[in-house]
Amino acid sequence: MVEAKNISFSVRKKKILNGVNSSFNSGEVTAILGPNGAGKSTLVKCIAGTINPTQGNVEIEGKDINNISLEKLACRRGYLNQQFNLAVGYTVKEIVSIGRFPHYKVYPTKEDSEIVTLAMELVDINSLSNRTTHTLSGGELQRVHFARTLAQIWPTIIGEEKEKKILILDEPVNNLDPQYQHSILKIAQDFAKNYNVCVIIVLHDLNLVAQYSDCSVLMREGEVFCAGKTKDVLTEKLLEEIYNVPVSIIKNKSQFNIITGIKFDKLKQEFTP
Repeated sequence: MVEAKNISFSVRKKKILNGVNSSFNSGEVTAILGPNGAGKSTLVKCIAGTINPTQGNVEIEGKDINNISLEKLACRRGYLNQQFNLAVGYTVKEIVSIGRFPHYKVYPTKEDSEIVTLAMELVDINSLSNRTTHTLSGGELQRVHFARTLAQIWPTIIGEEKEKKILILDEPVNNLDPQYQHSILKIAQDFAKNYNVCVIIVLHDLNLVAQYSDCSVLMREGEVFCAGKTKDVLTEKLLEEIYNVPVSIIKNKSQFNIITGIKFDKLKQEFTP
């Protein structure tokens, strides 16, 4: 559904992205991972349309993103950035309601209000509804903005078909307790599976990538190093080459765990009585 074609991006003489090609499908969660400075956040900004690449283009269902009106783009693409620059004084409900602004004809409809309520319930922030932003912890604020992004791309029916939506999340689980890390990623996964949403997530935690993503794009120095099904991308050999640390992968029937910094054979020696 979403394609990045030969994307390059430079700041002055420094090239941040260099000829990136990648595709992201509806109904799947695709994780973008790699070391700091690999270009992950810059790539998702290009995909979201918040910055223009210096070379190449992004297409949504074969249409150049620059040929899609900002209004239409905002109605089908939600982007959760790492930084939130809203002035103090807004309540939680007001912030989540901002996600519905692109859908307003003139005033919010009953459906808009219902979606805001459902998004807050889904992210478990109903009890914070009347709190203002400056009274929230960093983790609480992260969840509020996630709810806002969900409200923006909440699945709706167009004619007899569900309109295809795109959910772009840049490190959405920073500052969160493990409970909410898994909760947010499970919600994103459910949106992909149940509503055919194209989910693109920047993540650092390799175990979360393994658990919640269908596909992965592994980046290094502004380029795609490897891309494909997550089980094929997350290998000891590839991860050791990218992160420059020993990696051990322990597989069981339902999932696999990734241990970095020490090889499993050494781990067994240290913990064997």
